[in-house]
Amino acid sequence: MARPAKVISAKTGQISKEEKQKREAIEESLKGGKDLTPPRQLTAAQKKIYKFILEQLEESKLLGQLDVFILSRTAITIDRLNQMDKRAKKEPDIIYNNNFRLAQGQATQEFFRCCNELCLSPQARAKLSVAAAKASEPTKKTLMDILAEEDDE
Repeated sequence: MARPAKVISAKTGQISKEEKQKREAIEESLKGGKDLTPPRQLTAAQKKIYKFILEQLEESKLLGQLDVFILSRTAITIDRLNQMDKRAKKEPDIIYNNNFRLAQGQATQEFFRCCNELCLSPQARAKLSVAAAKASEPTKKTLMDILAEEDDE
């Protein structure tokens, strides 16, 4: 199975300058608007989670209006897991109920998927930091780059 594509800012492999600029422009246009306000259907607790995630990811500048859906799903999932944990604390025997365990397992899987989509895991953040560090390094010119510059002059 093929790996999912990464945003260009998280890419760690070799890519030509032209390809990088082209992908950056396309990704920027696909982000949509900048209005990331929480949807009205979220509860107060879910909106609080939504805003917290949004604040934490603000510096990454990866989010656009199209990410409202995954942010909402993440907030709902985290809230659902919190509610399940509270219920398990009040009723310790519920953890032996198959329906409860199944629901909790599904919510946990959904949470991990959401974390992966939003780069919330330590591993995903490490990959982003490696990509950012590589991007800040001065690019080394290859012999082909130098020859191409000479041809342009």
